[in-house]
Amino acid sequence: MNNELVGQVLKRVRTKAYASRMAEIEQLLGTPSAAETARIALFFGFTIGRDLELPRVIGLVMERSLMMGHDMHWTRPFAPDEEVEVTVTLREVIDKPDREIAVVETIFDTPAGEEIQRQRSTFVTFKATRA
Repeated sequence: MNNELVGQVLKRVRTKAYASRMAEIEQLLGTPSAAETARIALFFGFTIGRDLELPRVIGLVMERSLMMGHDMHWTRPFAPDEEVEVTVTLREVIDKPDREIAVVETIFDTPAGEEIQRQRSTFVTFKATRA
């Protein structure tokens, strides 16, 4: 993985907490708490924009990687159709003999700077072995 990127912002993007997406998630879940869940679990920060650009940037080899953990901390739910500023930062890379571990943090703020949610995603990539 690319240790030179530790501490750097990997991506900054402005998006919306689309009410239509919340409604889709609520319908898919179909539980009594689905509407609440849709307002807090609307995004997976590491793939913001639904692309796989960031794994390539940090050197995460998807064929040899697993997600070890994903933590979400929020100060409030997303409001339907509100503007959201998203900042993705590589916080840590741990290099072990047989694997590398990467911790990526994603912060969701309002344009005025109010933090809505913070996510930390931890990935492990197993190094290729020679036969």
